[in-house]
Parts: sequence; C-alpha cells; structure tokens
Amino acid sequence: MLNIKKDLEGLPESAKTNHSDLTHLKFAAHIAEQNRLRSRFFNDLTLGDPVWDILLDIYVSEKTDKPTTIDAISNRLETPISLCLRCIDYLLERDAVFVNRNRYMAPQFLYLASEKTKKQVAAWLDNCLASLP
Repeated sequence: MLNIKKDLEGLPESAKTNHSDLTHLKFAAHIAEQNRLRSRFFNDLTLGDPVWDILLDIYVSEKTDKPTTIDAISNRLETPISLCLRCIDYLLERDAVFVNRNRYMAPQFLYLASEKTKKQVAAWLDNCLASLP
C-alpha cells in the first residue's frame, strides 16, 4: 500500500515542486525526445540507460494519452521488445511502475508510474529547471 508521506521522506529538500504539471510534462517530453535524437546522431554508439528512457516514456505517455504497452514503448523508443520487458520487470520489482488492473484501460495503458515515481520525476525535473542558465 502506498504511503506517500513515507515514500517522499528520502527526497531532497529541493523536491518541493516549483513548477506546474504542464511544465514538467513539456520538459520530460523534451528530454525523452532529445534522448531519441541523440541515439540517431550517434548511431554507432549505445548511449543512455534504457530503464530511465522507459520510465520517462511511461511518465510522459501516461500524461499525454499514448499507449503504455510493451509494443508501444518499444516502437517509440526503437528498442527491442525483449529489452523493454527486462526493463519493465526491473521497474515493477522496485514498485516504480505497476500493472494497470483496470480491464477497460489496461489494453492501452498497461503500465503506469507509481505516485512515488511521479513525485520523484517531478522533483528531478524541478532540479533541472532550477539549474538552467
């Protein structure tokens, strides 16, 4: 069971949100797109962390009504399904994401970010935005 107060105890003091959900969404989508573009510029190199890319993709997709199924994530990130499955399993084991049990929504939104994860991503985005020159 989620205990949001306890879950957020480990976040830095700077984790208090200073920006709107829309700002977070736009910035997270920008970062995700730049990660994809970076891979195209350096097509001979493997860059980035697929777990992070998938977590960020789920965060953005959930807020923009894009499917969060393995096939959809794999297609968006141009990542093999097998790698997506391993990364999703890793995130599930750590309660960063969960399987949507709503039979009406699950076919399109199979994986969702936990509340703790959403707060952690928002805190990280706030930190990034605060450190902009």
